[in-house]
Amino acid sequence: MMDCKKALQLIPRYIDGELDVSQKEELEKHIESCESCRKEYQLEKNIIESLKNMPPLELPEDFNKKIHEKLVYQKNILEKKKERLKKTLTVAVIAASFILMTVFVVNIFKFDKSSRIESSAPLNNIKMTQSADLSKKEGINNEVNMFSITGQRGLLAGTSRKITKNATVSLEVEDVNVCYDKVFKLVKEAEGFIESSDETVFTDNTKRINLVLKVREDKFESVISQIKEFGKVTALRIDSKDVTEQYYDLKARLKNLEIEEQKLQDIMNKASTVKEMLEVESEINRIRSEIESMKEQLKVWENLTSLGTINLSIKEVSKVEQPTTLVSFKGIGRDMKLAFINNVNFLIFFIKKLIIILVIVLPYGALAFIGYKVYIYFKKRR
Repeated sequence: MMDCKKALQLIPRYIDGELDVSQKEELEKHIESCESCRKEYQLEKNIIESLKNMPPLELPEDFNKKIHEKLVYQKNILEKKKERLKKTLTVAVIAASFILMTVFVVNIFKFDKSSRIESSAPLNNIKMTQSADLSKKEGINNEVNMFSITGQRGLLAGTSRKITKNATVSLEVEDVNVCYDKVFKLVKEAEGFIESSDETVFTDNTKRINLVLKVREDKFESVISQIKEFGKVTALRIDSKDVTEQYYDLKARLKNLEIEEQKLQDIMNKASTVKEMLEVESEINRIRSEIESMKEQLKVWENLTSLGTINLSIKEVSKVEQPTTLVSFKGIGRDMKLAFINNVNFLIFFIKKLIIILVIVLPYGALAFIGYKVYIYFKKRR
């Protein structure tokens, strides 16, 4: 038995005479038995007959022209969209290429920087590790409290920092004695002193003098600057260490121990038994030992921070001129061997570097290839 849904689908074909005999008979039986489908059939039949009886519409004379113009307009819009898409893809490919090239250059620069071979010349090995903005020397008579700011320890305003300064300087001069006199005069003017010195005489009658100089910390840099002018500097190292936190931490701990010692003295005076007195005295002795140790450490730091230390080595260089001699072929085999080894080492180094560069470039090359394929795909679709 045909249902209403299928009947409604077949009614238009039934009116147009497109059903076969079995479908036609089945539909007619359903229409006779179903009032709603019968009304739908009559409605659609009346509509179709009305449309057939309507006179044909006359199209405007320029109908074809307008249709053509509209089609051309739509085509132009489509072409413009494709052109915009093409330009967008081109810009995107160029931007991606620029970014990839930038990353590539940066990576190459880092690689070259990391593989750079430093020169072994003495002057190129001079290391400078000075701390900036060194505080001037100030006397501290009051107790200084430490406080925390954003997770870091700081100092109250007006409190000087404690910084140790050490330098190592090596000079080459023509006359050691003259240079020594200049250094002695310079240190005296800087209100310092020579802590120790030793002199060595070599077989060629040249000398070397090693000095340990102590100068005021506020004249430390000035003294080094003037010493560098006395001869040829072959080595220079300056180290500065900030011990401010350790110094004032130790000072605060010292005061706490002194307070604790005073409290123990009060307990000692109130002790009623020998056992209590012995226990308190033992604790007082332990605290006194720690106090003395802290005081000694504070003295060491005060001495180190009030005076800078300069380890100066002055070496005399002989000015004997070497006689001019003929160049011989002696050792040419060894030189050729060294030249061959150097060339092989350079070739191996070049190949290794080339492999690393290829490994760096490979991912970017793959991305560029994918971008090119996408561009070709959209170009073919156009």
